[in-house]
Formats: sequence, C-alpha cells, structure tokens
Amino acid sequence: MWEDFEINCTSFLNNNFNRYATFTHQGGANSTKPDILVKTKTGNTFYIEVKQKIAQCGQFVLFPNNVSKTFEYSIINKTPINAYTQKIIEYMNSNFDKFKNPTAKGESILIENSQHIFASWIIEFYKQKNVKFIITNNNIILPLQNLANYFNITAKYRIKKSGSSDVPKKSVNSILNYLESNKYNISSSKFLNKKLIISSNDNLNKLSFNIDNIQYMFSQKKASIEYTIKKLSNTKNANVIFSITLAKNVIGISHNEFISSLL
Repeated sequence: MWEDFEINCTSFLNNNFNRYATFTHQGGANSTKPDILVKTKTGNTFYIEVKQKIAQCGQFVLFPNNVSKTFEYSIINKTPINAYTQKIIEYMNSNFDKFKNPTAKGESILIENSQHIFASWIIEFYKQKNVKFIITNNNIILPLQNLANYFNITAKYRIKKSGSSDVPKKSVNSILNYLESNKYNISSSKFLNKKLIISSNDNLNKLSFNIDNIQYMFSQKKASIEYTIKKLSNTKNANVIFSITLAKNVIGISHNEFISSLL
C-alpha cells in the first residue's frame, strides 16, 4: 500500500540520518502536501517526495473550449501557468481535435522534447512546495533538480476522478450507525489522528458503500485486520497527468552526499 511505503521511507530516513535532521511523514491522503517534512538540526526546513518506481507525478486541469478550439487552464489548479505548462497547452491547441474529447483511458501527449518539458514542469511544480529530493524503491534518494536523469517521463490528457480524503469527524456516527444497521462485521472502531479506523475479520478491502450520495471505501492497513474508511470524491475532471518510471541501474546519491544537504 502506498501509505505504508511512505511510512517505511520516513522510518528509513529517521533511522539513518537522525543525527542531522528529523523526518515527519505528513503526505498521506492529502495530495496537496509533500510527503515528508525535513527539519535539520541547523534550522533549515524542506520536503522530500516519496515516489514508487512507477508513479504519477503531478497534474493540472484543462478544459476544452469547442468554440475557440483551445484548452483553458482551470481556476481550480493550485499552481500558476509556467513556461512548460504553456508549451503543453500550445501543443494541445494545435492538435485540438485529437484531445477535445477526453476519456478515462486518455490520449498521450507526444510533444517534441517531451522528456525535458515534462521534467521541467515537475521540477517547477515541486520547487514551489519546497521539495528538494525524491526517495524511491530501495530507499534511493534522488535530487529533484536532476529528475530527467533518473526517470522516464510521460504525460496523458485524461479524465480522472479526484482522490480520497479522511472522513470528517461530524460524519463518524452516521457511518458507524450505517455499518451496524447493514450488519457489517465490525469488532471495534476508533477516530485517531483524524482517521476513522475499524477492525474486522472479514475481507473488506476496497469495498465501498454509499450514504446520502457520498461514497466511502474500506482501505486495509498492511497485514492487519484494521481498515481506514476513506471518503471518495465525486469530481471528475480532464487532467494533464505526468507519470514517471525509474530508469534501469539508478543508484542515487550517497549517504554522505545527502548528509551534506542537511548541514
């Protein structure tokens, strides 16, 4: 599970570099926050993003305007247009008919010099969040600035349902009442660190249920009978979505090089 992966990476950093900094896992279901907060002993702060060897890596919403035959940058995007966003929009405008009807499968953006453009967009996106490193499988630490040297990067324009979020405290009682009345086999429940967690000996992983047109899902904690209940979004937008795949034989920086960044 991706959240366990983030927690394991955080533990690795604390176990190996706690003489120089503290590392706090804070990403979780909130995709607007970077994954790991770093506070160095010298008083500096920055972030590390956790990415598995195949992962999504940033996105922005575009709406097709069938009158002007151009794509419009949505006001719901959290970041402003940069030069690389503009290059992608210009390419899509010049191929409007190809992209005007986005689907869940999506259409690949095969722009010239794509590796540089996509990597530069991702770097700018994460620099605004004060991210300096990426940590990936086998605890390989990679400087964000050299992203293009470590990953193969692609992008698609596709419909994507917005992600999940934690259950608000005000909804806890109604959810527990629903589970009880519908005879789910729940042995215990708790609301801890803003998360609704239940225990069950049944296999509930990825099962969903609906209360007042709001959809919820059970998400199993690794090797456990505990499940976190997540609230699923009903929002579907057309996004330019970037994906990264770790290149072969990537080693990353040494522990000493990483320590130097903490001093």
